[in-house]
Amino acid sequence: MSKHSALAATVWSAAAVLGVGAGMAAISAVGTGITERGVKPMTPDEVDAALAVPATPPGPPPSAAPSPSAPPRRDPPRPAPTVTVTRQVTTAITNLASEAGDIVARCDRGAAFLVSWTPAQNFSVGASNRTPPGAVFVRFQSSTRFVTMTVTCRADRPSAAVGVDRRDGDPRSQYPHRHFPGRG
Repeated sequence: MSKHSALAATVWSAAAVLGVGAGMAAISAVGTGITERGVKPMTPDEVDAALAVPATPPGPPPSAAPSPSAPPRRDPPRPAPTVTVTRQVTTAITNLASEAGDIVARCDRGAAFLVSWTPAQNFSVGASNRTPPGAVFVRFQSSTRFVTMTVTCRADRPSAAVGVDRRDGDPRSQYPHRHFPGRG
């Protein structure tokens, strides 16, 4: 063994001994209590004596009690919280589902808005318009068809019209040339 290896082994061993010793000292200090104030169990006689003493209600100490003729002290009343309504909200949020995916939509003053959408398995989102002006819609697409969900508001509740267009190779039936919301 070389001098450097022997020195490294000695230093490592000394560090390990010091580390273990420091850990044991810390565990010992925590085990006996850092403040040396241990909790001594009560004897049955001490328990009976403690239970015989009447409980004192919470409040000021007896030396600071007001005189019997003085009215009881009360905390000052807190002001009532105030609420300011800046706009009447009549938004209804609705989940609208189709074979191609789901839409979460809301209505605000008769206008439809899309909150979120999730395509179904084997579908992706081809196009969308989240807010007015124009039609509010999501077009889901798969390898065989396009499914468009157009959202409108009826009685301030979201409603969806679902249109399906198949990809069959006929250029006249290819989406988006037909049934594209908001366009000819």
